[in-house]
Amino acid sequence: MVDKPSGLRNILKNRTKLRIFCLTQSFPNWSLDLDAAVLKEKCVIGAVDVGSPRNIGWAVLDGVRSEHGTDLDEFVECFSGRSKGKPSALGFEAPLFVPHNRSLSKLTGQRKGENGRPWSAGAGATVTTIGLVVLNHVLREMLALDPERQFILDWERWPESDKTLVFEAFVSGDNHAGPGEHWKDAFNAANGFAKAIGNLSEQNAVVEGDVFSLVGACLLRTGWSNDLSLLQQSCLVIRP
Repeated sequence: MVDKPSGLRNILKNRTKLRIFCLTQSFPNWSLDLDAAVLKEKCVIGAVDVGSPRNIGWAVLDGVRSEHGTDLDEFVECFSGRSKGKPSALGFEAPLFVPHNRSLSKLTGQRKGENGRPWSAGAGATVTTIGLVVLNHVLREMLALDPERQFILDWERWPESDKTLVFEAFVSGDNHAGPGEHWKDAFNAANGFAKAIGNLSEQNAVVEGDVFSLVGACLLRTGWSNDLSLLQQSCLVIRP
C-alpha cells in the first residue's frame, strides 16, 4: 500500500518554532515546540501494562482525553477505534527485543540501558514471556478490527502517514504504581511517550546494535507482515 504524504511530517520539518505551554489535568506544565505540540494533539497513544489477565492495565491518550481499564479486549476496541486514520503509538511494558549474536559469557546479560533490571532475570524474565502472548493477542485482535492498519518499529520515520509505531515501555522504580493499579503503570508509559514526542531518539532508553526482535516475530506470526527483516529490528524504549 502506498502511503499518502503526511502533513504532520511537513510540520516536523518546519524550521519555524514557537514555544507554547500546556496545562491540562493529565499533564502538568511543560513546554513543547509547536511541531511536537501539534503531533501530540493529533496522535493517539495506547499502552498496556503486561500481566496475567487479572493483572493487566491499559490506558489510551487522545490529545488531552484519556481512558483506562483492565480488560485487554476493551483496550483493543478503544485503541483501534480512536486511532483509526491517525498517527498513533502502541506501547507494551515488556521487553520487545533481546540481544543477538553475543558471546556465551554475555548471552543472558542485561541490555545496554537496563541498569540493573535485566530482561533475563526475575521480573524481567517473567514479563518477557508473558509479554509475547499479550502482544500476540492484541495484534491478532486488531487485525480483525482494522486490517488496513500498518505498523512500524522505526521511530525515526514516525509519524509516517497514519501508521502505528510500536514501542517498549520500561516502567520501574518509583514510577511503578501500587498493587492493583496496573492501569496507572500503563498511563505512566503513555504519558512518558507523549512527553518524549519531538525527542524520541534522545529519549530512547535501551540501545542494542544486534537484536532478535520479539515484536517483529509477533507481527509476522499474526499476519501483519511477511518482511523477515523485522526480526532484526529493535524498537523505541521509553523509560518514564
